[in-house]
Amino acid sequence: MFKYIYILIVTSVVYSQKNDFFVDNLNRINGVFNVPDGYKLENSNIEYTWCWDNKDEGGIFRTLSNVDGSILIGVIINSPDTKMINTARRYNPNWTADTGYFNRFRNLADTINNSVRYYGKSYVNDTLNANMAVEFSRGCTRSYREKYTHNKIVLIGKKGVGHFQIDFLYTDAVEKTIHYEIQRILPMLVKFNN
Repeated sequence: MFKYIYILIVTSVVYSQKNDFFVDNLNRINGVFNVPDGYKLENSNIEYTWCWDNKDEGGIFRTLSNVDGSILIGVIINSPDTKMINTARRYNPNWTADTGYFNRFRNLADTINNSVRYYGKSYVNDTLNANMAVEFSRGCTRSYREKYTHNKIVLIGKKGVGHFQIDFLYTDAVEKTIHYEIQRILPMLVKFNN
């Protein structure tokens, strides 16, 4: 009986630390995160390998879903710290945090079957208070949770600060309208403060 209680306590502590990691990174980049209208916070657990393609996966630190469950959104915040930058520069001396994150998408994007979309400078600057944003899809070999068969990833970055990675996983039911939904909720979901 006591072992079971102990496990629950440890799990609670780990869950709290995960939440603090997200908030710490959000504060470090001076960012804003909101749950958009029509969505609910599903959980705050870290999820890995949603694509199953053996490429680099990030941890998703906040997960939201829309009311009917046809869209699942994962939010990741990356803020460069000295240790991470030094490690990256061991492998590539010319690596910088500002370009490194956005060059990474080239390894993840499925450019054969899907297009890469660069957001306009005025939209990125005025709406998201960022410097660059790009949208792409990954060529995943399996559906996530046996339900989400499609994906779009949006990277939003601010030079010298960090970036948001927003993973949109969605079903066939919203495939034709996902672009409009991303445009509708993106400014409500994340942005950088001044």
